[in-house]
This record gives sequence, structure tokens and C-alpha cells, in this order.
Amino acid sequence: MFCLRCVVFFTFFLLYAGSVSSQELDSIAEKAEPAAVNTNSTNYTDSAAAFKFKTIDGYILKLKKKNKAVPILAKYITATCTTDEEKIRALFIWMTNNIAFDCLTYHNKKTPTGNFNHNSPEELQEKLDKYYYNYSMLILRNKKGVAEGYSVLFRELCKNVGINCQLVEGRASENKDKIKKLRNRKSFSTNHTWNKVMLNDQWYYVDVTWASGYCDKPVKRFYKKFNPYYFLTSVDKLYSTHAENIRFTERRNNPTSD
Repeated sequence: MFCLRCVVFFTFFLLYAGSVSSQELDSIAEKAEPAAVNTNSTNYTDSAAAFKFKTIDGYILKLKKKNKAVPILAKYITATCTTDEEKIRALFIWMTNNIAFDCLTYHNKKTPTGNFNHNSPEELQEKLDKYYYNYSMLILRNKKGVAEGYSVLFRELCKNVGINCQLVEGRASENKDKIKKLRNRKSFSTNHTWNKVMLNDQWYYVDVTWASGYCDKPVKRFYKKFNPYYFLTSVDKLYSTHAENIRFTERRNNPTSD
């Protein structure tokens, strides 16, 4: 999420990739909104998906909770899956059932940082891979995280079962009119991170954070409540509450490109 508490993290790939200057980054930070938090308790249903994935969902919800490293956990969760779609669903259900939103971290603004000084694109990529893996393991150990943590863990799990998954940078808000206006702009400050996955040669959005539940207005308490609305939405039908900053998303996923 491109909010004040994540500026330090984003600096490494935006500056190193030559995307923006430090002055521009500071300007973006000053204009950024608070990190997006889902406070909508509306009960959504998706009967078609519930029926289609009934067996997968039931299996995942009965899995014993064990402490495992990300690569082992990913294969453990998807052990009975036969298609990429089933794998994505299994990882999605496992995370929404086992990871909670971290209200404390949201307020104290303490997120992982790392040293990304490098002498080559390969060295930067190596440091990034290590950072993302360590961050995903932190979320697993704590069983909670903010949107950045949710998205990183989901990407790492997908990565280990052969699913092409990327991080998406954008703005999320329950003010749908505001979001609609942002979609007509080429660039804007962002406050949320979610994912997109490749399935049958097409990209689909997934927001594991907002699918896992909602918070009260002061963001002091998290209520776990599964929301199927944020599972596999085609990129041409993005959620009415989300706007993707395509430029930032591209930089996020290709920080070593020219």
C-alpha cells in the first residue's frame, strides 16, 4: 500500500529503477490517504462458486493447523487440487480462514524493512526474493498482517505451486464515486495492495485481505467474515471499491526492468 507507513519500503524499487525522484516520492507520500481498511460488514454470497468449490472448501476448512515453511505449506494446502483454479481457490480459502487483519500494526505503522542496496539487477532481485519470503514467514508465524502482508504471503504461496501471481498497487475505498473518478487518471497516490493471478492465459484480481473480514470504524477490532466477492474477478471488471495504479503495479512487479 502506498501510504505513509509503506513509503520506506516502496522507495527501494521506485528509486533504484529510476522511476521517480525522492522529491516526487515525498510529494506522493504527503498526498496519500490512510491505508485502506474494509469496514463493510455486508453479507455477500456466491452460490455458484460455493457449489463449484464445495469439495475444495470443505477440505481446506478441515485442515489441521500446522506450522510449516511457505513452500511446504503451499503444497500441503493444494495436495488434492488437480487444476490451477482449484489451487488458487484452496490458497484463498486457507488464508481467509487462517490469517486475520492486524489492527495493532495498522496503527503503530511498524512494517518490515530491508537493505536493498545492490550492484546489479540480479542482486536486487535476490534481495527482494529474500525480503518477500521472510515477510511471508512473519505473517505465517503471527497469523495476521495488514494488506501488504496478506498480499505478499498469497503471492509466495502461489509461487510455490506454479501459479503466476503479482502484487497490485492501487487505491481502495468504500466511496465508489471517488474510486470511479480515479480510474480515469494515469497516476494517483495509492493506499492498498492486493493480487492478480494468471489463469487460462488471463489475469484475475484477488483481494485476500478484504475477503477475510472487516474492521470496526476505529480499526481497533477485526471481525472474521468470509467475503467471496473478492475472488477471481477479471481485470476488466475490477471491484467497484478498487482502482489500480497500473504504473506502480508494473514497477512493483518488475523493479529490475529498464
